Amino acid sequence: MNCNEVKQLLSEFLDGTLPFEQRNLVELHLKECPECRRELGGIRSVLKQAAELPTSIAPPRDLWEGINARLGPQKILAGPYATTRKPLHAGEAITATGEDREDKGSFRRIMRVFAAAAALVVGLGSFWMASQSSKPSWQVARLEGVPRVGSEALETTGTIRVGDQLVTDQTSRAKITVGVIGQVNVEPNSRLRLIEAKMTNHRLALDQGTIHARIWAPPRLFFVETPSATAIDLGCEYLLTVDEEGASVLHVTSGWVALEHDGRESIVPSGALCLTRPGRGPGTPFEEDAPEKLRRALEQFDFEDGGSSALATVMTEARAADAMTLWNLVFRAGMADRGKVYDRLVALVSEPEGVTREGVLNGDSRMFAAWQRYLHLDFKEWWRMWQ
Repeated sequence: MNCNEVKQLLSEFLDGTLPFEQRNLVELHLKECPECRRELGGIRSVLKQAAELPTSIAPPRDLWEGINARLGPQKILAGPYATTRKPLHAGEAITATGEDREDKGSFRRIMRVFAAAAALVVGLGSFWMASQSSKPSWQVARLEGVPRVGSEALETTGTIRVGDQLVTDQTSRAKITVGVIGQVNVEPNSRLRLIEAKMTNHRLALDQGTIHARIWAPPRLFFVETPSATAIDLGCEYLLTVDEEGASVLHVTSGWVALEHDGRESIVPSGALCLTRPGRGPGTPFEEDAPEKLRRALEQFDFEDGGSSALATVMTEARAADAMTLWNLVFRAGMADRGKVYDRLVALVSEPEGVTREGVLNGDSRMFAAWQRYLHLDFKEWWRMWQ
């Protein structure tokens, strides 16, 4: 193994999830390579520091006065994400720059960004809640036409407060700055409301229309409620459309999004879509280039009680590229069909090492995890700790 290959496996090496042979190869390389050992040590250090962060900090009574004097008229959750560094005073939080957010392909850099975001939440959360008005707000800007916030026409920029509704007609578009964690473009013919604007709970309700969300924060800080499911950011970029009936289509273009409703959950990876229906919640995720017959049969299975007949069509139309969909269906199919779905999955992509049909169907969690890694559907432990 070379250094690049080893560095890509270090997170799984620390998690203890590498197959036996790969783990041995990584260990042999680490014995001979000081650079990779330093990389591993850096990852361990960041994880240790992040795990030791306090869950809350009680600020001194006079903390806000000093911070407010340095910030001037700026609101902590207003305005675009900072792109330049300023000289720091004692105790002042470091703000991530645009360069910090660039993807350098380094796991350690990603962890530093996440650790900085966590520190921001811990350090500013307490006094932010005390300092804001009874109706916190986000910045909103006109992109095209004449969007409206409540009864006010948006000519250039303005604010949307908790409880306000933003409406675009067929010729208008708007952009919402989601605190300091992302942006949401609101497309024509859309209606949405700001429900919550807290440091740990950024929440919109999309009643109808389309949004394009781009979030650069740790998971589970940004939520979009729809009539049929709640979209939960897991570090992502996505399009979400809600029709007049309350049904929605989610298309994830980067990262992951969870769709949840009444105890039912679908995790949708990059390059996949997922439908939702009022009263039913989220369906089964599928690839953006999935065959039309598969998509239609999946819709029948998820929302129209299509049962075994619809499932049979999904299995017939599935390609190796649709393994993610079949893996989800192993758990959604009835007991009589579960084995058939698994057999079709294995016919398209071979089983991971150490996995058996009997073990999966009997609920072996280690075999589930092996399939998740094999299909690139797993969340790393360093990612899950932010939830």
